[in-house]
Amino acid sequence: MTTRVDRLALGGFLLLGLAILIAIVALSIGFGSSAPLPRKPVPIARSLPGKRIVPTTAPPPVEPIEYADMSADEARAFNATVPLVAGRLVPAPPFRFAGDPADRARATACLAAAVLFEAGDDPAGEAAVAQVVLNRLRHPAFPKTVCGVVFQGSERHTGCQFTFTCDGALARTPAPAAWARATAIAAHALDGRVVKEVGTATHYHADYVVPYWGPSLAKIAVVAPHIFYRWPGRWGLPASFVAAGRGSESIDPRVAAFAGLVPGTAPFVPRDDDGAPLPQPPLQQHFVTGVPESALHGAVVRLKDEEAGQYILQLNPSANPGSYAVLGFTICTRKPDCIVMGWTSVDEVPRAFPITPIALRSLAFLYRRSSILQTAAPYWDCRRFHRSLAAQCLPGTGK
Repeated sequence: MTTRVDRLALGGFLLLGLAILIAIVALSIGFGSSAPLPRKPVPIARSLPGKRIVPTTAPPPVEPIEYADMSADEARAFNATVPLVAGRLVPAPPFRFAGDPADRARATACLAAAVLFEAGDDPAGEAAVAQVVLNRLRHPAFPKTVCGVVFQGSERHTGCQFTFTCDGALARTPAPAAWARATAIAAHALDGRVVKEVGTATHYHADYVVPYWGPSLAKIAVVAPHIFYRWPGRWGLPASFVAAGRGSESIDPRVAAFAGLVPGTAPFVPRDDDGAPLPQPPLQQHFVTGVPESALHGAVVRLKDEEAGQYILQLNPSANPGSYAVLGFTICTRKPDCIVMGWTSVDEVPRAFPITPIALRSLAFLYRRSSILQTAAPYWDCRRFHRSLAAQCLPGTGK
């Protein structure tokens, strides 16, 4: 006969066994499954009315341009409340265009159009915009050509990534000096220049608007009047910027027209307000303020823009090529930003600004002084002039 003590012991063992079974089941549910427990979405710190931005772990979607309904003053006030992210600003890796000369000419024209129409002929702003375009080119979320990045979504009025590609701005012919400067900035960017001030930024906007995608990104820089952003997390880090451009640039016909790249047509010709072409000026001789003619050593200044610091020279082909560097230094010595471009054949000397990519193919010598880069350096066409340093060769002319 079972005693009361035996019954109590048996009951204790049954309760202990049940507790162990429950614990085993709990452990198998909590740790035996490979699927993680559901997690709540990471909230966005700031949001705008009427829009909900969903975090993603895939390459982020490229949002079309939509702005909050704010006045310019309201937008500036809102943007001022968004702090810059903490930590060191990591610059993007340098990018060097590796396509053939025709693709490079089209890429240069597309990039020049972007920096000019987006940054309004401000050299610092133009260089920053060029960096963003090339950052996008190297990021897996964007097209893999320069022109593809610039004109992404331009077939839709609300889908363009750069507003000038779909708001009618390309109907305006750029001023010659402004186009020449933008072309030079674009060419320098395609040769590997890095604008460290904007890091790995893939987005930017003017400070007087607030795009709906702004609050979901990391604000990393301000280059007045533009604000620059990168994606948060790993998609904004330099390790994500690894994809190379594929070449095969397809240029918009409007840009090709004023860049002188339309097959079978003459290079860009300035037009009047009615769209009629202005007559091409004949070759002239100019003089550089503060530089005596004797200091040119046989070279002739054919074009100049003293305010922009741009000079087009017909060089003396029989002169020592090293003297071209002295010539560039003499002309630019008192100018913080200056560019001297020289051709040795009178038939190849450009007759008007801007200098088209086609004309640049026969460029013999270039001297550039830049206050932004804090450099002043000469470059030769090393197919014609031997230089001991490859760094002194014009792009595409070195061995």
